[in-house]
Formats: sequence, structure tokens, C-alpha cells
Amino acid sequence: MIKGKIKITTLYRLISRVVLILFFLMLIPANIQGAQEYIASSSYSRMAKNTQAVDLPKNEVAREALLFLSSLGFFNTVAKAKINPSDILSKEEALSVILNSSGKQQDAFVRAEKLELKRPSGQKLVKPYNYLYLGYIQLAYDMKILSKKEYQDAMAQVQPSEKEHEKMTQQLIKKNDDTIAKAVYEGRPYSYDDLIFVRSGPATRQEVCLWVVKAFKIPISYENLAKTYPDYDKIDSKFLSSVNTLLKNGALVGRSDGYLHPDDYITYEELAFILGSLKPNILSANGLKEVKLEIKDIQKLNSDKMVLVCEDDNGNDINITVSPGKQDFGVIANGNFLSSSYLQKGDYVAFYVNGKNEVVLANILQRPGQENIKGVISKIDAKKRAFSVKLPDGKVYNLILNPKATIYDANSGKSLNFSELNVGNLVQVKVQKDRADGITLLSLDSPEITRVQGIISRISKDKIVLNQNGVLTEYLLSPDTVYIDKGDFSRVLTKNDFYEGMKVLAGTACGYVQYLSTTFDEKSEDIVSGILHEVDSNLGYLEIYNQEGNKKSYRFSKKLGLKVKKDGQNASLDSLLPGDVVFLYFSGDFVRTVTASSNLQQKVAKIENVVRNLATGLPQKIIVNIDGRIYGPYEINSDVEVIKNGMPAALKDIVPGQYVKLAGSFYGSSAYIRKIEISGNEYVKNIYIAKGTVNGDALYLSDIQILRSNAFEPLYTWLSFKIPSDLKFILDGSSLAPLSRLQNLPVVVVTKERFSQEVLDTVVAISRGAFTKIQGEVSMTSSNSVVVSGNKYSIGNKTYTISNGLLTPANFKVGDEIIGVASQDSLVVAKKLQGISKPIFVRGQVLYVSELEYITMKDYVYLDSQRGWQYVPSKLTLLYDTQTVLCDVYGLGSPKDILNLKNKSVYIIHDGKYANLIIDASFGGYIVTGVVGKDMKILNAQYNDMMTQTWNKIDKSFNLDTTQTILLDANGNLRVEAPQFGDRVLLLVPQNSFDLSKSSISPTVVLVNY
Repeated sequence: MIKGKIKITTLYRLISRVVLILFFLMLIPANIQGAQEYIASSSYSRMAKNTQAVDLPKNEVAREALLFLSSLGFFNTVAKAKINPSDILSKEEALSVILNSSGKQQDAFVRAEKLELKRPSGQKLVKPYNYLYLGYIQLAYDMKILSKKEYQDAMAQVQPSEKEHEKMTQQLIKKNDDTIAKAVYEGRPYSYDDLIFVRSGPATRQEVCLWVVKAFKIPISYENLAKTYPDYDKIDSKFLSSVNTLLKNGALVGRSDGYLHPDDYITYEELAFILGSLKPNILSANGLKEVKLEIKDIQKLNSDKMVLVCEDDNGNDINITVSPGKQDFGVIANGNFLSSSYLQKGDYVAFYVNGKNEVVLANILQRPGQENIKGVISKIDAKKRAFSVKLPDGKVYNLILNPKATIYDANSGKSLNFSELNVGNLVQVKVQKDRADGITLLSLDSPEITRVQGIISRISKDKIVLNQNGVLTEYLLSPDTVYIDKGDFSRVLTKNDFYEGMKVLAGTACGYVQYLSTTFDEKSEDIVSGILHEVDSNLGYLEIYNQEGNKKSYRFSKKLGLKVKKDGQNASLDSLLPGDVVFLYFSGDFVRTVTASSNLQQKVAKIENVVRNLATGLPQKIIVNIDGRIYGPYEINSDVEVIKNGMPAALKDIVPGQYVKLAGSFYGSSAYIRKIEISGNEYVKNIYIAKGTVNGDALYLSDIQILRSNAFEPLYTWLSFKIPSDLKFILDGSSLAPLSRLQNLPVVVVTKERFSQEVLDTVVAISRGAFTKIQGEVSMTSSNSVVVSGNKYSIGNKTYTISNGLLTPANFKVGDEIIGVASQDSLVVAKKLQGISKPIFVRGQVLYVSELEYITMKDYVYLDSQRGWQYVPSKLTLLYDTQTVLCDVYGLGSPKDILNLKNKSVYIIHDGKYANLIIDASFGGYIVTGVVGKDMKILNAQYNDMMTQTWNKIDKSFNLDTTQTILLDANGNLRVEAPQFGDRVLLLVPQNSFDLSKSSISPTVVLVNY
């Protein structure tokens, strides 16, 4: 009986509970009952204490990635409360962030604990993170991210104090720098494997690429995209495949200057951009998934609990239970890290959920119905404030601008007006139906820009056609297309600098060219040039030093053959010699034609450093200062001729600090040196007689006469020189007088050539009387006097002789023909006369040419430097042979082409019998003379009118344009160097180029000091 009552009571209680449960279920909304359930983790309070990024960057991907990584605590191991995106990371810091992101944080901690347990008793830690970083190093080695050498280097870098650890790090970095410097000086390559792995040293961009690819096990891409960047050669082969892999998937981009900068230190922003592009990999590695939901409602169950009622893109219901302040998660919104209470109804959110269905983080996305599109503006209607955007897939959006919309230029960092937009602009637009709520002009380093290489087939006002391996592709140009040089956005060009046949790099988007760059490719326009180093006819290659000083090898096909022209003549491969300046013309990948020139030049330089052979101690390379710029290291061949103070010398005599005259071939940063003349003195440039005045640190000369071609000639200008610290100043025979006394006094000035610049060497002044010019034969000499042309002059320790181009103490021999300057009966300076025979310069029509025998002209004119062109109504017959040089404004020709000159009018430079040089160029009927001033300006100009036979003064200066000009020296020989400051020039200007209203003058021929 009692048992029956108990059963009835139990059944009653059970029914009551069921009814109560049903009652509560009726109170819960239907949309919660059938929904998938997530709960908030307790991560917010912990995340709020994580290392935070400050001064977030403008780049959207990097900004979002920094917030994402810092929120999940991946930066916590860098031992900083806050990080700046522009700060660089050490190798151990970068490795820790990458391994944290790949879900290996706990594995690193375990290894760090084991390493710390092995620490000898009583040994101090450098800092709390010392052994923690070693744990990451150990993990990176175990994952085969670091090599054995790198692992051993890093594990050995433990010091008992932080100060000693920093000192050790700096010493190791300096040791690496010395290794690199030595390799550069010796002209040999180096790799990262030659360097010490300094774990606390800065991490480079290319190193990080390798670590990221290996940590996330990203499939390798073998498409060599890195080759399109100007600094491709700076990528170590060890990292190339990893760099290409991240370039392929868009995780790595070049910097704003168009360069990849693989060797530069990586910043937090750049690392975040790489990792942010790999978010799916990071989520997978950390056991997270991204769920995108729209918040339909927020229901509060009680004071400390609420439910986010959400719906996914497929219409499924998902509910998230949150206890603000307790069980809560962080939210990334508008560049801030906030709690879940920031969420509102209608927000579209990405929730990051772990394997326990716990939400650990959320990121507010665009509003429902709003989308971000990226494309180019294809049409603009300024009046209607309407425009069209073409997407990469060809889809076009026709949009109306929201009156409250903002327009931002990511390149300049400034806001724009709608009227400043142009067709072809690459933009990102926030779109709500057919309305644009915001426009951002994307930067020129945007991943949306595709880099294309090709040869310009056609270029017009608004179009360009590129030939890409035989395929013609047309692109549109816009008013905002940027034209640059060699991928450098700081070197701006114009469209006029680009022409058909030019090899270019184009940054394109949706059929429009965003920027057009000259190419840095070796085979630009299928021609390369440099100084020949070696020819191997057996293996079929030519090796040259290019303009940048790099050694390059190019193949030629023995089957296809190789055409060689040297110094304007057809030649054989055997005629090419080391040091020749060569131009290589390609057909496909093979060199088919070589043009070569001996091109011997002279350069005055100072030896800055000498690289010696470690075994013999003899110089192998020299680093020199020319024109104030450092060049080299230039290789020195064992057969180079060395002269010191006019006497034969040896390689061992070359030491840093010497002033030398180098003879050889020079081309950009490359050189082939045949002769080195060493001197403790610099070479004499000029001798002046003038009136001199010192003002401040400068010497001013007026009433000038200059010694040229065995005579003193007036110089119709004034000169100024900066006074060097080693100037020798003599006043009235005393070298102790102060320079300040030099005020409008007669002076003899000797200048020297230092780094191809004219600088003061010696100034001799007198306070009374005047200097006299002397010339004649030395008939008698003694220790203190010399007799010249019957006149006796005293000489002493302040009398100078110019011998072999050097200023030396007085040294005369009986029979010497000299020209010099004296003060009363004392000789100041003297120079031996030079044997000079002025060439004859004629112009006329070729009447007849006999093969390698003679050439006849009729009705010719000859050049008289005083009277201009003088007409001769007769024939002129001259001999010529293969040594006769034929040229035009474009370069040298072959002597056999002289046969084609019949009936043409040409210039001929001859010695009365033999034609030394023939110039096929326009007739310079107007003769202009003047002096070269600063910045290639022609001063004190006069012109000779052939019709009136008169000289006329020009009351203005001109800029000398030598781009289409043949330069000749006083002996009628071709010269490469442009006229120098103070040179007297005679310009032959065609009638169609002679315009006194213009600021520049473009002669056909320039004769220097003729």
C-alpha cells in the first residue's frame, strides 16, 4: 500500500516537471529553439591585454591583419606592450610571430621549458624571453625552417646579461657587414649561407618569405614573377622560390617605388600584410573557422546574458550566447578592438569559432547590400555626377555619386573632388545598389595592377600597343597614366620619352595602363653594351662589364654565325680585344652582330682604396675617385703598364691616396685599364696671366690671357676659383704674404686637374710692374740663371717648369724651345713648346672616289678661324685608305662606305695630302665662337655670316646642345668628352638650326680650342 502511494507521488512529480519544462519552452521564441548554438568564449579580457598595434597603417589589408594578429595574441612574444607598424622585427621576433600564427605556440613553449631546465644552476637569464626565443629557434629547426648552420649559430648566441647580448649582436652584425664589403670589393658574389645567422639581428623580407612558406607548407610556385622587379638580382637563390610563391598568391608585393627590396629589413606592417593574405591558412592551423552572419536581433535573457540571433548567407539560424564581461569575445571594428556589446542589429559580422563552438573573435564587415568593387573608371559624366566602373571580369557598374561620399587618393594621401577623377583611374568603390558611397584611388603598388613587359609596337595619344613575344596587345592610356624610369616612381618621365621599338614595363588594370616604365632588362631594345672582358670562341660566349659594372655573359651561335665590325670596318672574332667598347645586337637569345671600338680614354683620379691578392700582396683592384664620385673596384690586369714620375714602375708601387692618370676604356661604372701613371702631383691644366682679386674664399681673375697652342691668347671672360687649402701663394718673391693682400694685382696662375676639375695650384703676384711673356731657345744655363733668346733671367726655388704635364722645380737644357712668363729679370714659369700642325678643315661636293686611293672634291670652301668659310673655285684631291675615319652624327661608318659619297657634300679634315677624317653631316654655314661657361653655356658669343663675311656679336648666352653633334679637338681628332669650362669653341651651325631667339644652340660640328 505504501509502495503504491510512493509510485503515484513519483509519477505526479514527473508529470509536474514535464509540464513546467513545456511552460518554459513556450516562453522561448521559436527562432531560438531550432537554431544552431554558439557560445562566447572568455577571451575578451585576455585579448584586451595582448600586445596592441598603434598608429595603424592606411593599407586596408595590413591594418585589418595587424588587428587580427594582435587580437589573437600572436605578437605577445615580442615582449612589447605596443608595436608600431613601421618598426622592424628581429629574426627571432619574426619567427615567433610566424610560428604563433601557424598554431605552433605551445610547441615552442614546451621546447623552451626543456632548454631552460638544461640551463646551468645559477646562470642568469638575459631577459625573460631569452629561452622562449630559443624554443622557437629549436622548433624552426625541427620543422626544417632553419638550416643546421643557422640553428647552430643561433643556439650559441647566449650571454649572461642583456648588455653583453646586445654587444655580441652588434659585433656579429658588423662581422657580416665586413664579409659583404669584402665580397663586393673583390667583385665576387656572396650568399646568406656565408653570413652568421644573428638571431637578434634584423630579419629581411626574403628571409621571412622562406619562413612563411615552410611554416604554412604552401605549395611552391616555379613561375619566376620576381624577375619583373628591378632589384631581382638582389634575391638570394635560397629564397627565390619562396619569394615567387608569395608573389603568385598576392601575399607579397613591391614597395611604392616599384622595387621589391628583398634585402631590406621587414616591418610589422609588411609581415602583417603577408600573414593577413594567408588568413585561411592561419584559421586552419589554429583550429578556427570563419562564419559570416547577419545579426537579426539581440535578445537579453537577463541582466548578465544575451543572445545574438543571427542568420547565415543560406538563411540558416544561428544563435550566439554572450555574457558581457564574463563569457565575452572581442570585436574588430573601424580600426579598434572592442567588446561584443558594440554589436548592433543589422551588423554583418565574421565570427571566428573554435572546435568547441566558442566564438573567440569577431570582425564587422560591410553592411548587407553594400559591396566593395575594384576596377577602373571607364566613363564620367561630371554634370550628372555619374560614372561607370569596369571590373577585371568585364562587368560594368553604372553609378551615381552619393552627395555625402568621400573621395580619397591613396597615392597622395589627400581627399579629392569628383572633378579631379579621370577615365582610367584604378579605384575601389563602396556600392549600395547603384549609388557610390565612397571612392578610393588605389595606389600604384596595388595587387590589382598587373605588370606586363613588351616592346612598344605603336603609341598614340590615348593608346599603346605592346608586342609580347609576337602577340600584339592594345592598352588604353589615361591623363593620369604615370611615366617613370626603370621602375622608380621618383624618376618621372613624360610620354614623349617613350617610342616605338622601346622595351617597357607596363602596370595595367582592366585594359588601362596605370604606369609605364623604361625597362631595367639587360636586353632592352635587343641591344646591350659594355667593355669586352673575354671572348670564348669554343664555348660560344662573350663576357662584358656592363654600364653598372657587373660582369655579364652572352651566347652566340657558331652555327648561325657572328658578324663583327671594329672601328668601322668588317673584322673577325679574333680582332676583338679585352677593353674594346662593344655593342651586342641580338636575334632571339643569341648575339648576331658585334660592333667594337678601341676607344682609349684618359681619366685623372685619386686612388681611394686598393684590393690586394692575399697570397702575393699585389694590387688586384682599385677604387678611384673621378670627378668627386667613387668608381670601382676596377680590375687591374697583370700586363697593365705602370709609370711613376715618368719612369717605369711596378704594381707594388700603387697605394691609396695617389693621384694617377688612367688610360684605358671607361664605360659607365666599368673600366679596362691599360696604363697607370702615378704622380705625387696633379697634372697642370692651364697657365693664366691676369689681374687677380681675393674675395672671401674665392679668387677672381679678369683681363685674362691663357697659354694655348704655344701662344698666350686673350680670354674674353672672367673666371673664379675656390681657394684650396694647399694653394701656393707667392707675393713679390715671399711665400709668407697673406692672401688678403691680393687685390687687383698682376698674377700668374697655374691650375691643375683634380678629378677632371680645374683647381688652383700656384698663384704668383707682384705689387708693382707687370709680367712679360718670353719665348725662344735656351742658349745657356747655370744653377741660378738661364739665357733665352739672348736675354738672361734668374731662376730659383720659386721658378717652375712644366714637364710631362707636371709642375716641377726649374730644369732647363740648352736647345730647349720654351714659352713662359717673367717678372722683370726673374723667370716665374716656363713650358717647352709643343710641335703643333693645325689640320685643314674643308667642305665641298665629292666629284670622284677611287677605291682605297684618292677622293676629289670640287667647288669647296675651307675654314679660316678668323675670316670664316673661304671659297676656292677649283678641285681638291686627297689620298685616303682604311685608316681614314668616316662618321656622321650617329657614329662611325666603314671606310668602304666612302665609295658611296659621290655627289654628296661632306666635311674633310686633312693635312694637305691625306684625308684623316670625313664627316657626312649638314653644312654649318653659320660659324659661332665663344667660351664655355658653367652648365655648358656659351659666353661672349659671336657669329660669322657666310654671305656678308662679317663677325657679329651676340648679346646673350646659349645652352650648348651636343646631342646630335660631332666633337673634334684642336688636332682635328674625334673626341668623346664634352667641352670643359673655359674652353674656346668654334660651332658650325646649319642655317635651319640658327635661331638667335632660342635659348639653346644645336651645331653639327664643335671644334674645341681650334
